[in-house]
Amino acid sequence: MNHSLVCYARRDIRHQLAHAALDQDSVHKAPAVFIIAAVYERTAKKYGNRAERYVKIEAGHAAQNLLLQSTALGLGAVPIGAFHDEKVKQVMNLPVSQEPLYLIPVGRKR
Repeated sequence: MNHSLVCYARRDIRHQLAHAALDQDSVHKAPAVFIIAAVYERTAKKYGNRAERYVKIEAGHAAQNLLLQSTALGLGAVPIGAFHDEKVKQVMNLPVSQEPLYLIPVGRKR
């Protein structure tokens, strides 16, 4: 397992991603949108049918840390859960095993 950030797009895909996120303005305008995705199978190897619960708890912790760090840097960030999962997967070209849980646009405060 590799704990790292992965760049899935090297072009501006905010328009397509915002469309997948119910056309939310923050996704359209943010200079960066972090996506937290789950691979349940990894955790299921150890925790069985409780894997989904544990993964979602950890995703919440990761999102909170991203939000706290954004605040510490004087940036604005917002967690978004309102999106079409399959559209986000398509836009981001995510592997089949990855399920998007959060979109977190980050940028300068208005």
